[in-house]
Amino acid sequence: MISRTQAVLSGKAVVDTARGMLAATAGITPHEAARYLHAYAAHHHHHRPTSVADRLVRRALTPEEVLHEASSPGPETTPAP
Repeated sequence: MISRTQAVLSGKAVVDTARGMLAATAGITPHEAARYLHAYAAHHHHHRPTSVADRLVRRALTPEEVLHEASSPGPETTPAP
């Protein structure tokens, strides 16, 4: 049985990996990549960032999809390209 702490740490590792994927693809900092990840999750799909990160790491979603959709017109908190 996985403990709550282990689950949180596992989720953080997946988010960190996804941030790295986005940062490497777009040539941006991991902090900026996190903004794209959160914007995509919240503004386009109403999913948790960990769910989007998991899809990125499993290759069910491409970094380009996240970067493109997160930068498309939407709420004012959407990151700039």
